[in-house]
Amino acid sequence: MTRAMTDGAGSANSTRLSELLENHFDQKRNHRRGALPWAFFPDRLSHDFDEADEKHGRFVVCCVCHPGGLQKSAASSLSGGKQTGVFRYHWRTGQRSITDHVSKKHADALEALTKARDEYLRQHGENGASANRDDGVGGKRGAGEVSDEIDDNARFFPLVKDGPADGLGTDSDETPAAKQAKTGRGGARTGAGRPRQECPDVIDMRSDTVTKPTPAMRRAMAEAEVGDDVFGDDPTVIKLEEEMAKTFGKQAALFVPSGTMGNLIAVGVHCEVRGSEFICGSLSHIHIYEQGGLATLMGAHPRPLTNRTDGTLDVKEIAAAIRPDDQHFPVTKVLCLEQTHNKCGGRVLPLDYVDKCGEFAAEHGIALHLDGARIWNAAAALGVTPARAVEAADSVSVCLSKALGAPVGSVIVGTREFIAKCRRLRKACGGTMRQAGTLAAAALTAHGEIGPVIHVDHSRMSDLAAGLSKIQGLKVQRPVQSNIAFVSLDERIDVKWMVAEMRKRDVVLIPWVGNSLRLVTHHEINQPAVAKVLRCFEELCAQVLGPAGAA
Repeated sequence: MTRAMTDGAGSANSTRLSELLENHFDQKRNHRRGALPWAFFPDRLSHDFDEADEKHGRFVVCCVCHPGGLQKSAASSLSGGKQTGVFRYHWRTGQRSITDHVSKKHADALEALTKARDEYLRQHGENGASANRDDGVGGKRGAGEVSDEIDDNARFFPLVKDGPADGLGTDSDETPAAKQAKTGRGGARTGAGRPRQECPDVIDMRSDTVTKPTPAMRRAMAEAEVGDDVFGDDPTVIKLEEEMAKTFGKQAALFVPSGTMGNLIAVGVHCEVRGSEFICGSLSHIHIYEQGGLATLMGAHPRPLTNRTDGTLDVKEIAAAIRPDDQHFPVTKVLCLEQTHNKCGGRVLPLDYVDKCGEFAAEHGIALHLDGARIWNAAAALGVTPARAVEAADSVSVCLSKALGAPVGSVIVGTREFIAKCRRLRKACGGTMRQAGTLAAAALTAHGEIGPVIHVDHSRMSDLAAGLSKIQGLKVQRPVQSNIAFVSLDERIDVKWMVAEMRKRDVVLIPWVGNSLRLVTHHEINQPAVAKVLRCFEELCAQVLGPAGAA
């Protein structure tokens, strides 16, 4: 069995027991590596060193920690930490780190693999296990046939974050195997890959911007190779920009301090003639939460259209909003969409809709800009690569500090000519930074470390929303498609009181529109955190309304 690699992080979200068993037989046959921990580090996920003096060494990647694989740059940046599941391996240095990692992080998976190997060998013997995959001669069986005999409900899920509190494993409950492993609300989990986790001391669900840099990010920042980005010679910034351009399928990228500046510069370049107009949603972040900067600083005129409940704009209304060539009107230059849509509850714009808007914009001679503050979440929810998610867009502002959990920054991606203009405008906005490689290093690490498990944030939110829907006095806005949920409170429950009481219980929330809350999951929210939040809501709602079902 072979899992295809993609640009950037892979889309696979778990590793099957049958895959581990096949990996074991592959390693034994191809490299004479009989130790079971090597099954967790298949050849297809490894990368050769670049260093000339270590030309025979490799970065080896754990297929349980990173089931979709890593780009070489991400593997290199993660290889210094024991918790990351990535190691620099050379035949002279032995395999102690690899053995320690598997025995400590994936003890349950190693135990299941040991039993599966022993059972397979008992049935088929060494000859059956060592036969070539395409060799059915003499009744011998290839390792490729293992998957026919192993229960594929046994799956192992990747780490949510790098650290002792949450480093025992996690699961995405959207998978059938994970759902079957549940024993009921709040109960223990059974099956492979689901050891108990510790609940964070403080559960902060105000936003996905509140996360702290992981140990791997901090190491990368401390060790980053830097230059002067204003002179264009910071190697780590260059590396980040190149990686983001490749990940999103665009020609070039520009590192900026914030998403607001990313939108300001990108739309400002599209509307480079003062008085030009941009079309946006009435509920969009650009229109509501960026202080009117495009009008104030860029002289760009907004044309807001009503957002539908799913975050989209009516294409007919967009067509009607494009100005005719008349001296009385501003000139329409760009259509702005938000993906995912914050004020519409994290809704994911359908891919065919974004494609249609891109085609429409091109036909009418205007650009399509995506506010991609949570574009990583959109790609994960759509099940496509980031490049496919933004294929129709002329420019995208990509946040690095939300889904990925990097401490600072966004990137703008687009054509080389467009990014060159953005670079000039960044200077005018005061957005240039000198030794910015320290920040870029954290973003690069976040891309490799958190990027492959963003789907878990959605799973956590799905669990949370399902539990909240069962609590008297709460109503969850449906559907919940990504890592954001809006929760309305019964009129008898004051939202400010709820926020204050939850804070006493070390759960940090923010009030939203009316008597409601916005909850956001991120890589620091694990399953015990979800369970605690549900328990706190249930207790507080019962305190005001009485026990559920009471007369």
